[in-house]
Amino acid sequence: ADGRSLDPYDMANQNNSGVNADTAITGLALLAFMGAGHTHYEGPHKKNVQKGLEFLLRSQDITEGASEFGSLAGRATPHARMYCHGIATLALSEAYVMTQDKRILPYLQRAIDYTVDCQHSVTGGWRYQKGQQGDTSQFGWQLMALMSARVAGVNVPQRTIDGMHGWLDRVSSGIHGGLACYKPGHLPSRAMTAEAMVCRLFLEGPKNHRAINEAADFVAREGIGSGQLNLYYCYYATLGLYQMQDERWLAWNQSLKRALLPRQRNNGSLAGSWDPDTVWGRNGGRVYSTALATLCLETYYRYLPFYDLPQDRTARLNALRR
Repeated sequence: ADGRSLDPYDMANQNNSGVNADTAITGLALLAFMGAGHTHYEGPHKKNVQKGLEFLLRSQDITEGASEFGSLAGRATPHARMYCHGIATLALSEAYVMTQDKRILPYLQRAIDYTVDCQHSVTGGWRYQKGQQGDTSQFGWQLMALMSARVAGVNVPQRTIDGMHGWLDRVSSGIHGGLACYKPGHLPSRAMTAEAMVCRLFLEGPKNHRAINEAADFVAREGIGSGQLNLYYCYYATLGLYQMQDERWLAWNQSLKRALLPRQRNNGSLAGSWDPDTVWGRNGGRVYSTALATLCLETYYRYLPFYDLPQDRTARLNALRR
């Protein structure tokens, strides 16, 4: 299913200048391509990956002294800018890890420096702009970009890592701290709990197994749900529950396939894609929905179970990128 899903968004929504593509949507599409093993060096989609990467590189603010120096937000609106930056940075980092293309490195370093600079010095979180205290939805993309870049050899200050631990503690609740909310003081939700579960896996690994198991239990009980499909939630829940490799994952996986596969377009010019009738789909469009659905279906071979990997964090994260 996800092999066909790579075709309808071969950057077809961009012209040669990329002006019709948002950096976050391009980043998600690139992550889906790279999750299937395609890079700008190899694979049948390498030209499309190259176009996407070039668009991200061109979108970076490299104006010396600018307040957003290093940002990959491009032309995004204020509420979307940090999301765009985080997702695009993650895509650049993954591209560098997979190819070691030295041309990407200075762009990645500037992007990471900007991310570090935007972290709130007290809460450890990120939100729409520098100086805002943060929210968990924003937090996940920035954390994954930072941890991926760390594997790539980019320096991430220890104070930034410590701050991320602090944010997770601020939004956690439950008997073992496994449930999570959008902002401190809010009630926990399934989407934020799934996102925080993945963040803890990337940041702490299985050593914090009680909180992670509490999160996995909560997400497994909640399930995918009925009604409008929330691919954002599914993306994080799939990443997290896959690491469990137990009955919770098996049940989720069956539900995921039942939810995703019948919704994939089977014919016409949009064959292989998912309609943007999902939660946030009207904001992100067809490429957003297709990319996240594809990333969910790539989990089986894109990520290895953490519990079968070395305890050393760097070795564990390196092993994820086989």
